[in-house]
Amino acid sequence: MNDQISNNIKIAYLLLVHKSSEQVNAFINQLLNYGESDVYIHIDLKNKSMADELIKSQRVKVYTVYDVRWGSFEIIKAACYLMKKVVDSGEEYSHIYFGSGQDLLVKKGLYRRLLNNPNKIYIRINREITDRNRESARYRIRWPRKLMIRNDWHLYRYIRIVMQLLCSYNIVIHPNKVKLKNQVKFFEGRTWFIIPVKVMKYILSYIENNPDYIRFWEDSLASDLMFFQTIIMNSPYANMIENELMYVEFGKTFGTMNHPLTITMSVVSKINNSGCYYARKFVWDEDQEVIEYYLEKTIGKND
Repeated sequence: MNDQISNNIKIAYLLLVHKSSEQVNAFINQLLNYGESDVYIHIDLKNKSMADELIKSQRVKVYTVYDVRWGSFEIIKAACYLMKKVVDSGEEYSHIYFGSGQDLLVKKGLYRRLLNNPNKIYIRINREITDRNRESARYRIRWPRKLMIRNDWHLYRYIRIVMQLLCSYNIVIHPNKVKLKNQVKFFEGRTWFIIPVKVMKYILSYIENNPDYIRFWEDSLASDLMFFQTIIMNSPYANMIENELMYVEFGKTFGTMNHPLTITMSVVSKINNSGCYYARKFVWDEDQEVIEYYLEKTIGKND
């Protein structure tokens, strides 16, 4: 890798993981052998034994604090915890990557892209959300934890859908009574992103100075789709956003539309033509061939 790039770009990878140590290790190994970086991992408390199975390196920091459940605010708590660890490390990073253990690097050139566009924020923002949108139910309702079950055919999913539809007609069941002192416009997008460290520090400062913002989201549903997105879009950095650099494809049926489809060799050409540098989700037990393909394609410090 070019010395100029090496000296100016250093990434802190923040990963939330919950299964498949073999796959997580493949991603870690890929990152450590690609560019200047450190890896900060939060393991779901339910699977804390994974910590003993992950690659041991001074560049890999592993923590187990939260029971991260689908749809819960613990996703945000774990992310913020890792962000604070990045600050506490004293290391000089240029960017952070927030992702999962089911991601992989699929193309070289990221460090050069970041060097040429050091202030850009790579995140998917879909749209602004108002009370007329069903997505407003994510924060307007205090969601009972028992409804947060990731099963597309469970009764609770149908209950969630009804509650969201009613909310768009201003019928709010079990309303969130926490009020924000500083009003914001709400935005919805996707969970994962790459941002300059200065933007990460802005996020942490905003949270520290606005504790009611945390309380507001405590009982929300899938807050990872709105929490950081809303802070960024109400910040001085809102005009620095570009689309995410992550390839992900969602299903089109009722049973698949809420989840990324598993990547297989059949979509390699689409990924390679997408211009994306990362992709998800890879599943170790379903298609190791595609994982090995991208490991071979990307490992090595020549950007």
